[in-house]
Amino acid sequence: MWNVFKGALTVLTRKRELFVWSLAFPIILSTMFMFMFSNLDSATAFDPVPTGVVADAAYEDSAFADVVDELGEPGDDQLLDVHAFATADEARAALSADEVQGVLSVDDNGDPLLLVTPDSGGLGVEQIGRTILNTVVNTYVRDADLIAGIAEDNPLALADPGRIEDALAHGDATEQVSLTHAEPAQSVRYYYALLGMAALFCGQVGMLAICEAQPNLSPLGARRALGATSRGKTLAATLAASWLISFLCLMVAFLYIRFAVGIDFSGREGLCAAALAVAALLSTALGTLLGSLPKVGMGVKTGLLTALTCFLSLFAGLYGEPCMELADSITRNYPLLASMNPAKVVTDLFYSLYYYDSLAPFAQKAGILLAMAAVLFAVSALFVRRQRYASL
Repeated sequence: MWNVFKGALTVLTRKRELFVWSLAFPIILSTMFMFMFSNLDSATAFDPVPTGVVADAAYEDSAFADVVDELGEPGDDQLLDVHAFATADEARAALSADEVQGVLSVDDNGDPLLLVTPDSGGLGVEQIGRTILNTVVNTYVRDADLIAGIAEDNPLALADPGRIEDALAHGDATEQVSLTHAEPAQSVRYYYALLGMAALFCGQVGMLAICEAQPNLSPLGARRALGATSRGKTLAATLAASWLISFLCLMVAFLYIRFAVGIDFSGREGLCAAALAVAALLSTALGTLLGSLPKVGMGVKTGLLTALTCFLSLFAGLYGEPCMELADSITRNYPLLASMNPAKVVTDLFYSLYYYDSLAPFAQKAGILLAMAAVLFAVSALFVRRQRYASL
């Protein structure tokens, strides 16, 4: 049996065409993704609001100027991108040219003023910028009125900086918590879907292996049928070699995506390797089923596998944002149907490691894949056992 395993491994590794789809394709496609999605995660990041200020004497002498300077201080928490203008006309011209989203100034009484363009509706970047600037002005006015009220009612309270700080402290109305194992990033979903597609493409290895093991389809299979090793052991050794090659192809693609492309797998690379082992077993079972179909040529079997892989990957969300939304919609509304798609289940296998602290979702998805593989192997065994040969 060991000799059969080594022989099958040698035969499969010499089939260079197998590695085009099983190995080269996911590496090439992940490289394309790297350039296509390079700005996807940063597109939703917050940028400081471009803000113009009329830096006249009234503005420079006001406390509001210190507030604006602090909010415009470069750093991770920078809120405003301040552009100073000498006159109000220059600031309005910059606002009309969309160089800034609002203009801040101070009147003769020291009260802040805000000038923005008319609201066009919606929740775009401009509307968010207007809201932020309006909040800055309103908060300053409210705090200034509060300090003025304290000074009028109890002037001695102003001598205690701690009491003033407590009065101006707004506190946090919400507490930020994480419900996922890692900070979600949009781009990782497409790479996980790519691994699902690569797993199905690895079915070509199992398909070719089972064809090479059948006496009526391969001279090698005919010679093995006449050998001393039983047919069951021959098939088991052949499928083991197929699984090993599929796993190694997926592992190389995974390492490339992890280290060359830089995709985050939430520090669970060991469990990802286990996920790839399960996915490789499923691909071997799928290839075995297609390879054992009677009275079907190798070219037709290859076409069936390619068409099935591309079709199932559509509902795993591989082909862009609309397809990803379609996959999410099917998962929400028809979870049983989504669980029957091996490409989607393989994709969710990595989702579960990335998003959840618990390993229960991962175990559930792995169990579904193992059950699929068992069913596919069982159906394949029925096809193989019923085949009889008048002569070899």
